Amino acid sequence: MLPTRLAGLALALLLAAVPATARHHRSSGNATPGQFDYYLLSLSWSPAFCLESPQSVECQGPRGYGLIVHGLWPQLDDGSRIEHCDVHERVEPWVADGMLDLMPATGLIYHEWSAHGTCSGVDAGSFFRLVRSARAGFTVPASLARPAATLNRPTAALLGELRAANPDYPADSLLVTCTGQDVPRLREVRVCLSRDLRPRACAPDVLHAACRSPQLLIPPIR
Repeated sequence: MLPTRLAGLALALLLAAVPATARHHRSSGNATPGQFDYYLLSLSWSPAFCLESPQSVECQGPRGYGLIVHGLWPQLDDGSRIEHCDVHERVEPWVADGMLDLMPATGLIYHEWSAHGTCSGVDAGSFFRLVRSARAGFTVPASLARPAATLNRPTAALLGELRAANPDYPADSLLVTCTGQDVPRLREVRVCLSRDLRPRACAPDVLHAACRSPQLLIPPIR
């Protein structure tokens, strides 16, 4: 058994190795629905997702998906996040069916309500109306409208196009994430919005997740 001093040191080292966002995770035990600072709209690049998860529903049959809504996530300015609040309302089937144009898998819709929507402080129907409004406020640049071949783009150039298509968005309200090695693939476009869905700066922990690669591959829409 470790001496008390060594045990304390080991615990301190363990906590130091855990990212701040993980240390400040709030779940149903200590999170209150509706108590958050802003939203993070996450838009997934479906062709890249389907390369990693080809068996997913959105990846079956004829596909024409580019940026799809991954979620609208309540965030806190201190870098913590709240999930799975103690709300037991279910998503009505008609609500889920009405979201399939933006979120083409009912499993994703139900998951996003359970994990994030329950912390929004509104009912499921209202939450998904917020999701639709948030997506409607974002303009997809021409380069991501329907690429027919894989694009190899400077990350800075893609960010420039996103900002040009959305000139009212502050520069630090938009970022992209990536996945893979060598030349990574575009994974998501993330947008920070106020509680009333106005563009606002992302907190530092969100900006820290931005893709650091100077180049990005953008798989084509199929």
